[in-house]
Amino acid sequence: MEHAGFPNGLGESLEDTIENIKSWGGELGQLCIIEVDGKPIGELSYSIEGDTAYPGWKICDFNYQNKGYGPKIIMMLFEFLFADETINSKCSIDKIAWDTILENKRAQYVYENKIGARKTGVKENAWKDQTGKWRTAVYYELNREEFYNR
Repeated sequence: MEHAGFPNGLGESLEDTIENIKSWGGELGQLCIIEVDGKPIGELSYSIEGDTAYPGWKICDFNYQNKGYGPKIIMMLFEFLFADETINSKCSIDKIAWDTILENKRAQYVYENKIGARKTGVKENAWKDQTGKWRTAVYYELNREEFYNR
């Protein structure tokens, strides 16, 4: 998981992840396990503040990376966030914002060339990883109009 800024992995068992997901019950945000053919391969989450959704995702199983799942999962999540009646009856989502680490060029390519997102900034020394190494964050956004007009 070095590519996502977790050089030592997440250090969380499947059981712990399931318990973490259950603890989110009732909140306007979710933590979900990504499955392909019933096999857990990663996780995604989102939280909502005002009119902005803040998602995150990881395909943790190396056998499923570089197979085209990432863009599909991201587009499905974005469609859900912009269209879900329950979410949008409580707060209309106008924008989705997220970040990645500077070293994750594969993700940046997907965001800019397959998702159609705008790079909105780069912040050096944004956070420290598990080994104490400072990481640079690259920020992205996509608003409702951009999503539906891409």
